[in-house]
Amino acid sequence: MTSLLHFATRIGDLLSAPFGDHAGWALLAWSVAFGVLAILLFKLATPQKRLAAARDRLIGHLLEAALFQTSLRTILAVQGKLLLANLRYLMMALPAIVALVVPLLLVLPQLEARFGRRPLDVNEVALVTAAVADGATLSLAGDGGVVVEAGPVRDDARGELVWRVRARSAGRHELRLSGAGEVQSLEVAVAEPGLAALTAARHVNGFDQLVFDPAGVPLPRDGAVQRLEVALPTREVGVAGVVLPWLVSFTLLSLAAGLLLKKPLSVEL
Repeated sequence: MTSLLHFATRIGDLLSAPFGDHAGWALLAWSVAFGVLAILLFKLATPQKRLAAARDRLIGHLLEAALFQTSLRTILAVQGKLLLANLRYLMMALPAIVALVVPLLLVLPQLEARFGRRPLDVNEVALVTAAVADGATLSLAGDGGVVVEAGPVRDDARGELVWRVRARSAGRHELRLSGAGEVQSLEVAVAEPGLAALTAARHVNGFDQLVFDPAGVPLPRDGAVQRLEVALPTREVGVAGVVLPWLVSFTLLSLAAGLLLKKPLSVEL
């Protein structure tokens, strides 16, 4: 799992590097590329001729439902045919939807790590949270580039310890959590240019690490620390002067790219 995380992150770094700090252009490129990938997967995973016939049949029943509204019996019959045609179309499209799950699981976490969060600014404050087992007492220390200002505050209901830290100098810095016979670290980026993947948390579960923080390394399962997290600020990404949550922009742009390119790529939807 760790090897897969690092491989996906390295590929993401290579794809994002040419755009420097231009997050909007980078997100646009990622969206168009995924739109093309999605439309090609849809083409490969569906019986295109049968899908086109099912779509045309569905449209025909929609027109029929709009035209024949004088008889309740006719309306019910048309609604039944419309339901069956819709189910037939969805069953043909289902393999493509399933095929898209794997690339989505790899791409979306990479985008969140780059466009959903940003490095701390110099002198900016953040909270660091450690979920611990069995009420363990731990201490947190910085490397000078990030310093611990206050804490820990214990939340017994959640089983968490919380510290306040402050960024002092630019670069990649390390927070070290020690106690209960173990030492764990968390990397924190400060005033770092570019769109490298940022780790906000380390998780015990490898799947959680893949989905939420692919640039990080999972925590050992038998340790006292169950999660180690820094609350990084949200990055604002503007595309064509419009600032939206990155997931909204990515969804709209990738859909638009797929729809615009379906005809040149000879794809039936």
